[in-house]
Amino acid sequence: MNAIIFPGQGTQFQGMGKTLYDSFSVSRKVFDIMDEVLGYKLSEKCFAGSDVELKDTALQQLAILAVSLAGYEAVKDKLADIKYLSGLSLGEYSCLYAGGVLSLSDLTILVRERGEAMQKAALELSSGMVALIGADINDVKSAGKEFNFYLSNFNSPQQIVISTFKDNMDKVVEYFSSKNIKAIKLEVSGGFHSPFMEPARMRLSDIVGAMNFNDSQIPIISNYTACAHTDKDDIKHNLVNQLVSPVLWNDCVLKLAEYGVTSAYEIGPGKVLKGLIRKINRDINVINVQTDEDVNSLTV
Repeated sequence: MNAIIFPGQGTQFQGMGKTLYDSFSVSRKVFDIMDEVLGYKLSEKCFAGSDVELKDTALQQLAILAVSLAGYEAVKDKLADIKYLSGLSLGEYSCLYAGGVLSLSDLTILVRERGEAMQKAALELSSGMVALIGADINDVKSAGKEFNFYLSNFNSPQQIVISTFKDNMDKVVEYFSSKNIKAIKLEVSGGFHSPFMEPARMRLSDIVGAMNFNDSQIPIISNYTACAHTDKDDIKHNLVNQLVSPVLWNDCVLKLAEYGVTSAYEIGPGKVLKGLIRKINRDINVINVQTDEDVNSLTV
């Protein structure tokens, strides 16, 4: 049994998606439609944008979405027995297209609004994120009360990401480092998936509420619930609450394994999800699809 998984923010790199654009008309169409909806050449930002440009929250989300869906279009007819969809944070939005929940045009608008709302919320409350490698979950929860931070991502048994005020980050890093826990400040603009994003949640709630969603044709494993959903109202609810709640990626992968998934196609830039899944459940084989060579070499 197979699943498709899509990456989230932080996987971008200059030139991503270019070989897909050059090699496959269906991939080119994804970029062309998104360029037209946005009114600027997102494709050129993906292919030639600077590292600084691609780190911008709003642009980065759209760029990763474009590359992920360009890859999906190039490979979808080769894939068989796809029973579930999932993605890390932003990656859950790519599932909306693969599941037939939203058209590409509507999804482009939604992700644009999400990125802009998150960027605005980050400016209103100066916050950031720290990745903790090798920390015990109970110890992190206990420290959160003392050091004033939120748990934002459960990425694997070895990796937890927290959100806190920018001026509190050094103190948090110093504390965990003193406990021999690797603490890494992430290059993101705000404390995502935490109460810091409440203004963005309110904005996104209005936008999602006004959009016409379809039920998903393939169950989507939600970051918010770590359960499978096809009902359009459930999907709306999960997407909105995902902004202010922890990403349960570790549990999403365990749920895929529980459902019997043995292979997952990671479609989009980077190989972050493959690395995380190796630490969660090695029985799931991850196949990466991000270039024309990946598409052409794929056999199922």
